[in-house]
Amino acid sequence: MANLSQYSLLKTIREKSGLETMEPREKWIVFGGVLFVICFLVFQQVLMPFFEAKTGLEKSIDRKQEELVTIKELQKEYLDLKNEAGTIQTRLKARDTGFTLFTFLDEQAEDSQIKKQIKYMKPSIIEGTEMLNEVMVEMKIQQIHLGLLVNFLKLIESESNVVFVRRISIQEAGGSQGYLDVILQIVTFEEKG
Repeated sequence: MANLSQYSLLKTIREKSGLETMEPREKWIVFGGVLFVICFLVFQQVLMPFFEAKTGLEKSIDRKQEELVTIKELQKEYLDLKNEAGTIQTRLKARDTGFTLFTFLDEQAEDSQIKKQIKYMKPSIIEGTEMLNEVMVEMKIQQIHLGLLVNFLKLIESESNVVFVRRISIQEAGGSQGYLDVILQIVTFEEKG
């Protein structure tokens, strides 16, 4: 009986839909429209989200690959700095015991005969890495001839003592032609004690 009522229900739906009275050409048009709607819904609900997720995943992979390249570059830079720090520490250990930047600069100024032109020398210590502090002396030299300045710079730049000029500011000395006023920032490192 249940099958009979289902059959009669289907028959009633088909009669009311008007499919029985349609021409075969009209049935194909309706069938094509229904098929188009079904395909459109499948495309909207299944395929579009799939392609959007795939595109998002590809972009994410590209971004992660760029991040990986950056991480590898930073790792190389870190290892280079670590090796350089090891080299600096080796040089610091080979340096004379009791070495101080201030004394070193004072001696080099004496040797290059510019001690009278030094207006001031300001030492300072800057907290550095876990193992090293940066020691800096700012010097102002007035009324110095270019040749004496070059000689002094040659004496203070020392790879073995790990001393280098970080910054130099040179201007013509007021009122004295051929002479310069110079401000230097000279830096070295020392191991934390």
